[in-house]
Amino acid sequence: MTELLSGEAEVRTAPTGRPAAVRVDGLWRSVSEVALTWRVETDWWRAPVRRDYVRCLLRQGACVDLYRDLETATWHWERRYD
Repeated sequence: MTELLSGEAEVRTAPTGRPAAVRVDGLWRSVSEVALTWRVETDWWRAPVRRDYVRCLLRQGACVDLYRDLETATWHWERRYD
């Protein structure tokens, strides 16, 4: 089962730019693995959408999808998996 999420996410990145930790429920959770990455670039004829998505496995067992908006350089929540 998945839960759709929204809003900005607090993310600490490694020197490579990949997430190293994510703030969840007020606590920092370490990222044990970035399992998947992909880029979305669409709607160039309207308001452009340019995002880098990452699927993160957290050390505490959760799996979350986050994206970094390439226009604003902010991180956002997308989804959490059971």
